[in-house]
Amino acid sequence: MSGVADAESRKRTKPVSNDRNLYPRKRAVQACRTCRRRRTKCDNEQPACTSCINLDIPCIYEEKDKSTFDAASLAILQRLDGLEDLIRSSASGNTGGQARPTDHVSSFTTPKQPGSPALESPALERPDASALCHINIETVLCWPIFGDLNLDRRLDLRYLLQSGNPDSEPSPISITLDFENVGAPKLLQRFFEEVHIYNPVLEVETVEEYVRYARFNGLGWDAPSCLLLLAYALGSIYAIQKSSESIPPSDIRHSVAYREADGFFFAAQKRMGVLLCRSGLVEAQCFFLAGVYLMATMRPIEAWKMFVQALACCQGFPMQRVAGDEQSEEVTQLQESIYWTCFKSELELRLELNVANNSVWDLTYPSFFPSPPKGLKSQNEAVWYFYLAEIALRRLGNRILNYIYQYQSSETSTVSLVDAVSNFEHQAEGWLASLPPALSLENADGNMIAPQDTNDEHTALRFILSGHLIDCYEMMYWPFVVAVIHGTLPSDTNSQSFAKKGIDMCIQRIDKNENGFCKRHHGTWLMIRSCTRSALVLVAASRAGLTTLLTSGWEISVSKVIDMLRYWKGEAQDVPDRLDILENLMK
Repeated sequence: MSGVADAESRKRTKPVSNDRNLYPRKRAVQACRTCRRRRTKCDNEQPACTSCINLDIPCIYEEKDKSTFDAASLAILQRLDGLEDLIRSSASGNTGGQARPTDHVSSFTTPKQPGSPALESPALERPDASALCHINIETVLCWPIFGDLNLDRRLDLRYLLQSGNPDSEPSPISITLDFENVGAPKLLQRFFEEVHIYNPVLEVETVEEYVRYARFNGLGWDAPSCLLLLAYALGSIYAIQKSSESIPPSDIRHSVAYREADGFFFAAQKRMGVLLCRSGLVEAQCFFLAGVYLMATMRPIEAWKMFVQALACCQGFPMQRVAGDEQSEEVTQLQESIYWTCFKSELELRLELNVANNSVWDLTYPSFFPSPPKGLKSQNEAVWYFYLAEIALRRLGNRILNYIYQYQSSETSTVSLVDAVSNFEHQAEGWLASLPPALSLENADGNMIAPQDTNDEHTALRFILSGHLIDCYEMMYWPFVVAVIHGTLPSDTNSQSFAKKGIDMCIQRIDKNENGFCKRHHGTWLMIRSCTRSALVLVAASRAGLTTLLTSGWEISVSKVIDMLRYWKGEAQDVPDRLDILENLMK
């Protein structure tokens, strides 16, 4: 038997082939010259690795020695080289050249690597937080055209926002015992009319159940009680706005009504500690509404923290629907709604504040169009369409942002960028054409109309959509505006046209927002920032001698912004400094 076993073993055992010695292999990945000299790990990004970009030095990869590769490997390498060249030429029109590190003064951009997503692709909607957005006031003030201002520490937005004296804040007052039966219904109605309609993150019926419970049992220390207090605080703030639009914000801030709103908010704050270790729907709603209140009271950094915390709660949501389960369907719709609303609020603040160079969040939205909460359907059709239209426009803005501003600069022709901007213009036109008549931003001749030129129940909805559309156009044209002010814009007709459109968009933004300059809401601080940025761009264009691109009367638009800053200077910490800069520039 042992002889048979030995024979079988010899049959199964095959001699080790020495053929592999005829085909010596080399590592497929080779570090760049700088990383090899420094003996650091190279991520092999093309055309420049991350280490070289951070060091602001050229990234050079040594030509691989292929002399000892076998014929099959050489054939594979040649085929890969051919495919790479084909992808490069079809995806970006890139003809080669050494990459440069990202520079906010650079004129044009191309994707970091070949095979970039299509311009309509949802893949472009994933925000890459590792790249800073350079469309903000601080970047504009860093332009060489303003080099004589010597601003230094005044360019640090976070320093300005946190430089206020905490003792100047008014102390809150107590809430009366009979409030639930007397004042609560009015404030809750104001909240639904002025806040919920634009941020539909909860169901009205559920909130009404919380109110009935609180009426019989009093406010507790749980999440529903915290949510009610935040709704009362927001209702109070918007009630103040409606009754005192002519009163300066500094006076409003010390009024009894404002102190009552802060009283509700501080009472809600005391209940938020209990919510921090939970990831439920109500907890996410509470943190989001706290962020909305902080934005309405001009505290953007604190608001951003609340939006981040709300998103942290959303990470615990199961995003899979249970088929046939009506209750699960309703809960999932609310989860999608709060996720989307937190996503857009956190992203726009993060980009404006530049508070995070790297993000731990995967903020890709789970479905292309989340279902609107059922409460919106019962109100009216226009509100439902507004919800969907805003999502579509935000997605377009993310695609523009990721394609144009979060990609590495490289020396290439302007054709690819011009084609991309033309494509984005076409997408914006398609979005405009898809709006229902109640929300249309165009007249019968196809021309854009200002939201304030109409006065009906949907004026505020059109105002918000118009503002987001201007954001998209500004992002499209920004590289051309930067290039023309720095004197690096190519002379071709398309580039000149886009630069002109970008400067005109600054005037349009100011004019279309003028009616809302003195109104307090969730987006007031962002509106102040964007209009101030537009005014600074107009001044920069004037300093650069671009008289042919500036529309006559641009100084009037800048004066409007100065008046707006004077109105808010007693409340937002960064406003007095930006007012001083603009006033000195216009002397």
